[in-house]
Amino acid sequence: MHETETLTGTVDRLLFHNEENGFVIFVLQQSTNNEAVIKGYMPSIHAGEQVSVQGSWVMHPKFGKQFEAQSCTAHIPTSIIGLKKYLGSGLIKGIGPIYAEKLVTYFGEQVLEIIDKHSQRLQEVDGIGPKRIETIVTAWQDQKEISHIMVFLQEKGISPAYATKIYKHYRAEAINVILQNPYRLAQDIWGIGFKIADQIAQNMGIASDSIKRVTAGILHTIFTIISEGHLYTELNALKKKTAKILDLELVTIGNTIKLAMHDLYNSDKIKLVTHNDCLLYTS
Repeated sequence: MHETETLTGTVDRLLFHNEENGFVIFVLQQSTNNEAVIKGYMPSIHAGEQVSVQGSWVMHPKFGKQFEAQSCTAHIPTSIIGLKKYLGSGLIKGIGPIYAEKLVTYFGEQVLEIIDKHSQRLQEVDGIGPKRIETIVTAWQDQKEISHIMVFLQEKGISPAYATKIYKHYRAEAINVILQNPYRLAQDIWGIGFKIADQIAQNMGIASDSIKRVTAGILHTIFTIISEGHLYTELNALKKKTAKILDLELVTIGNTIKLAMHDLYNSDKIKLVTHNDCLLYTS
């Protein structure tokens, strides 16, 4: 087991970035002036950002010592050098290294506030007109949204790797989906099963006997039974297995199971078949 450490510093440059899954490798310029190669799932990381990464050191057989990040907290830079690197990184469409230099030179440390709240003032910089301003503002709002969503997801105990999958799937609706029903993740996102969704729900304070959890437990039980080669499950067996998966006493959630199954049946998520006077359920 590798010892967990925290490194802080500025993202100097990105060495690799997979836009599909958010995996990145970058060089961190630490406050001690030492450089470290960081790798992990951080979809919204950009050059110039000040970051704190938690993880452990690993030895790559080809590239040597690297820091494998399990989580990352990013902060927008405040220094002139950091702002130039941040805006010139390609983060915001309409601003490249040249315009980043112009903007930061003209507006100084207030440049991000100008972009965010007083975007029309960008016309004061030579070469920036209404069309470019519109492009810049749209891209800036998109980045704010991504950052907000990623922070929310990681605050709920979701790893950067899964947070990336969630954002890629739901985009702007990610927070609303999870607030309404985190168990949807188990149905919608490959790789996130009931156990992970259940942990997220617990982190959000959802009661262990809530109808959302019981409903998800029923579906998980049926899917597990089907994956084992069975076409159906008998009602009483389904109730018992669901209670066991939820780690709850059947007597305490009997009525909730009944309500949940009624809702699942009405929404065509489960099917009811009568055979030899037995009630059988399938998905």
